[in-house]
Amino acid sequence: MTNGVVEMTKNERRATIQRMSTARLIAWNTGIQAVGKIISTLFGVAIISFMTRYLGTEGFGFYSTANAFFQIFVITLDLGINVMIVQILGEHKGDEKYENRAVSATMTLRILLSLIFLTAAPLAGLLFPYDPVVKIAIFAIWGSFFTASLNQIVIGVQQRHLKMHMVAISEVAGRAFLFLGMLLAMYLGWGLIPIVIMVSIGSALNLLINWLAARHYASFKWNWDPEFWKMLIGRSWPIGVSIIFNLAYFKADTFILSLVRPAAEVGIYSAAYRVLEILVTFPFMLAGVMLPLMSHAWVNKDHEKFTRLIRQSFSAMMVLAIPLAAGTIVMGVPLMTFISGPAYLESGQVLKVLALATAVIYIGTISSHVVVAINAQKKMLPVYIIVAILTVLGYVLLIPIYGMWAAAWLTVASEIAVAGASTYFCLKAAPNGFSVPVALKLLFAAGMMALAILPLKNFWLPIPIFTGIAIYSILVLLTGAISKDTLKELFAIKRGGDVAIEDI
Repeated sequence: MTNGVVEMTKNERRATIQRMSTARLIAWNTGIQAVGKIISTLFGVAIISFMTRYLGTEGFGFYSTANAFFQIFVITLDLGINVMIVQILGEHKGDEKYENRAVSATMTLRILLSLIFLTAAPLAGLLFPYDPVVKIAIFAIWGSFFTASLNQIVIGVQQRHLKMHMVAISEVAGRAFLFLGMLLAMYLGWGLIPIVIMVSIGSALNLLINWLAARHYASFKWNWDPEFWKMLIGRSWPIGVSIIFNLAYFKADTFILSLVRPAAEVGIYSAAYRVLEILVTFPFMLAGVMLPLMSHAWVNKDHEKFTRLIRQSFSAMMVLAIPLAAGTIVMGVPLMTFISGPAYLESGQVLKVLALATAVIYIGTISSHVVVAINAQKKMLPVYIIVAILTVLGYVLLIPIYGMWAAAWLTVASEIAVAGASTYFCLKAAPNGFSVPVALKLLFAAGMMALAILPLKNFWLPIPIFTGIAIYSILVLLTGAISKDTLKELFAIKRGGDVAIEDI
């Protein structure tokens, strides 16, 4: 009996240490991503600032039109492969031979699809009634989308091996190159097209750095493997269809806006939308790290670990999303004026609306990845289809009348509908995966923060920002929204120990 108790204690201790090591590894990946994301975001904001000021509302509208047009073709490219390869690698964790086959075959398929779908975009652009400079820009931006499509597969490998620090480094390098290219283009007065070419080169540099790192633990050789492709697409097509309809409403607003409204209005809307796109990259990076872990826990029927991962992910997202939305609603106009200048003052009002969509995307990203982990993609298909049809119909009917305001509010409504549905399926699989007390505490802290910075909104921008961060952080700790045990566990230097992980 005594030996049994001792053995049980050893097993429990081993499981606890393993759980703690995984938590620290996730924390390290998330932390290094956060640092990298802060740096790349600063570069991104600087790029938007220089680009919007240099090109003006009309020129930035031309750039945004070319970008939006290409994204319509990207919708048909994904097929759910990016998400599915991460899940497959998580399911076959430790099987090096299978992982190499999966990665190489998937990269080969992605190269073929990218060449077919993306090459069609600039050719189709010649048929649209765009300004000639927009048509040239569509050709110039081809390289950006091609290398980005391949980079998504490489990032999937980084997610599987929890090597997301390389993703952060490569993204920062790509953004830094583009920033320097922007300065050079402005100094020499090159105009729009050379700037777009710089965007493509920066994207290629991002891919190159990621690939140089990932090739040490994955195979990217050419692998013509129809059998694997059949299995991959057979599993991924529900995600692919979901993504097509998802991106249809997420990307169609700027495209339709570019067809029926002046280029200057497209530029004003797109300036605010670019801020949203920068902000929503972080939740996808975190969810990408968590997906193989959640898939592995689900396949092995470790429901306790599965629920814990979901609850921690939701809580981490809320910690960021709620104050982000509250702060942007207060500071939207000063923020966009600071970034892009007085000509984009109206972008600040648009950003206030899009801030709501940003917060919803943060939460919904976790739910959508859980749906993939539990193979419930088909259940979400009707939701994506209905939301996409209604939203695009709303764009077509309302954007010609209300312009960018219709686009912004329809974006919010569509994100709420999709996030609500995916969260429903997520919580059916893990009923205790969402902490209402934590959400209420964070809402209280963010509300108090917003009230505190309201009188400061016209001050020098860093004053309300850092004041808000300080107030929010203090209130989060005082209310116990994040426990001290969690902070100690995640930031402990030594591995091992006797204290089990506490959920956020």
